[in-house]
Formats: sequence, structure tokens, C-alpha cells
Amino acid sequence: MCRSSPAAIAAVGDGLRMAYAECRNQLGGYRWNCTGIGDGNDFGHVMPLATREAAFTYAITSAGVTHALSTACARGDLPACGCSSNRRRAPSPSDQFHWGGCGESAYGARFARRFLDSREIEADARSLMNLHNNRVGRKIVKDLVRRECKCHGVSGSCALRTCWRALPPFHAVGAALREKYHRARLVTPHPPPATHAPQTHLVIRRPRQNAGIGRQPRKSELVFLEPSPSYCEAEPMTGSFGTHGRHCNRTSRGEDGCETLCCGRGYNTIQSVEETKCRCKFHWCCRVSCEKCVTRTEIHVCK
Repeated sequence: MCRSSPAAIAAVGDGLRMAYAECRNQLGGYRWNCTGIGDGNDFGHVMPLATREAAFTYAITSAGVTHALSTACARGDLPACGCSSNRRRAPSPSDQFHWGGCGESAYGARFARRFLDSREIEADARSLMNLHNNRVGRKIVKDLVRRECKCHGVSGSCALRTCWRALPPFHAVGAALREKYHRARLVTPHPPPATHAPQTHLVIRRPRQNAGIGRQPRKSELVFLEPSPSYCEAEPMTGSFGTHGRHCNRTSRGEDGCETLCCGRGYNTIQSVEETKCRCKFHWCCRVSCEKCVTRTEIHVCK
């Protein structure tokens, strides 16, 4: 694929960088804040544990690649990507608009699926999890595509509109995936590993062992196989960098609050004083005079 579609692979790289940046943007105040994801040249199974954080990473990576490929297609940067005939149709008398643009998101999703899913060759529970979360990432981009229109007519009468399907801002994709991250489902492979039969799909794990077989997760739900560690301490085997030295928000009760982020260890408060020039005025001719302003700030750092 790299040899046959070099332009598309360049867009894949753009999508990965965009996904890693948005991962840090969405989870920047959490104990696990995407540190280490995309820092080196590694590409693939970068999350050692099959946690909800791994689910989010795979989904946002898949979404980023899909979005970047679709954007490149819309710009005309990909020779293999053309307009979808079912979107470029003539207006009907009842429509009062005609379609313009191309079906870029469909091409982006197809190429992202071929490229990312081709890594999952183990046919085990982790591969089923990764494939499912890859699909969630592609699907959220498709679901957030919206119709935009431009009016035509005398004096803006909008007698006719040209409409096209526009990709969502990637920040909106990241925000939607963060909501799914909070509602991710704990799953188990079926048939169970004890049967030694090939594992064909995932089912939601029941709270009690004798509660029967759970339903299959929905196509829009992120899934994970094992609970997350606390991420309070650095543990390379789990992908945790710990929270020592992280900045926290003393007044917040959320994930970025000092009580949660510092894992009960407490925090240090660092005060700083900065002097800057302010309220500058120009005097004719030719002099500028400024006052001196003092800014005091407090930074709270986890112990």
C-alpha cells in the first residue's frame, strides 16, 4: 500500500499527527494524558494493556486517518480518489438545490480500514477489540459529516442552493470520542478462552459470572478487555508515566483537580512574580513611555 499509494500514505501520516495532538487536547488534564503516544517512530500496538485508554487511542487514530484522507481527497491531492456519482445528481423539482462536491468521507473510511485493520492478524480478543474501536473511529467521522449549502439567486433570494457534505472539525470528533471513552464497555471474547474454540466476537461482560452471555456491543460503543491501572505511578509495563510533577487545578473537582490528579499525595504551590511593560504611549516625536506592571501567578504541582 505504501508503494502503490504514496500520496494517501502521506495523508495517513498527517492523520496520525492530528490524532495524537487531539488525544492530548482531550485528555490533557487526566491522569493518563496520552503521554508517550506518537512521541517516537513506533506505529502499531503502542498500548500494552487492553484498557479503555487503548480503546480511545485506537478510535481517535482511526478517526484522524479517516479525516485526513477525506480532506486530502477533497483537495484533489489523491489521484485514486474521485467524486461519488450518487452525490453528484441533478436537482429534482422538489429539492430546490443540487449537490456539489464529492463523497470524500467514504474513500477516507475505506482506505483507513484497509491500512489500519491490516495489522490485526492475531485473530485473538485484543485484535477483535482493536478492530471494533477502529470501526468506531471511522464511524464517528461519517456520523458527524454535515450538509452545508450556498444560496444562488437575485439579491440573495436563494431560489437555488448548491449543497455539499462537509467534514466536521476534528476537535468535534475528539470531543465525541471522549464522551464515548467515559461510557466504554468492558467486554470479553466469545466463545470463552477456556473452550479453546476460535474467538469470533466480543460480548459485554456481565457483573456476575452466572448471569449468562451478554449482548454484543453496539457499533458506536468503545470496548476494552481489562480495567485501567491508577496511572498514579510510573509503570513502563502498563504504559503509565505517573503524575509526579504534573500541574493541577486547585479549585477544580474534575479530573484535572489536585485531589484527583495528585492521587492523594498532595501538591506544592509555586509563586512567581513577573514584571512587564504595559499601557505604553507614543509621544510626538519620537518617544514611547510605558508603565511597569507586576503579575503574580500561582502554579500547583503534584508531589
